[in-house]
Amino acid sequence: MKILLLFLPFLLFAEVNKTKLINCYEIFEQRRAELEAKLDQILEQEQAFIALKNASMNILKKKEEKVNQKLKEVNATLNKIENIKKQNEELVKKYQAILEEIKKAQTSKLVQSYAKMRAGNAAKIISDMDTKTALSILSKLSPKVISKIFAKMDPKKAASLTTKLKKYIPNQ
Repeated sequence: MKILLLFLPFLLFAEVNKTKLINCYEIFEQRRAELEAKLDQILEQEQAFIALKNASMNILKKKEEKVNQKLKEVNATLNKIENIKKQNEELVKKYQAILEEIKKAQTSKLVQSYAKMRAGNAAKIISDMDTKTALSILSKLSPKVISKIFAKMDPKKAASLTTKLKKYIPNQ
């Protein structure tokens, strides 16, 4: 009996440990089930994230393609505008040259008219003109004709025009 009494605490301890061991296994199994459920949730979320990422990338690619297409259209339009601008600049130069020729022809005829006019009549007309126009006409006349016109003009006006004529460079 003494032996039995000695072993009794061991038996009781073994019985308690067995119960604790069974409880641990149950707890581990429950925890394992919870962790597996959590892992399944994480895997589902990862798959959803990957799907969302792929969808986003597809949308971005489509938008990038649209932007690139628009950029090509804008560049093509800019090229057209540049070509039109160059054509317009060429036309402007051409028309300016034609306008200059017309002005020269008109001025030439006008100068010829004053060259053929009597000096007294030309002097009266030039005296009444604005200075710029008078200088433009006088600068294109021969020195012989200019001297005859100045001789018939008021001396102060002739002196003034002579001084200005010396500095005047006609716009041609």
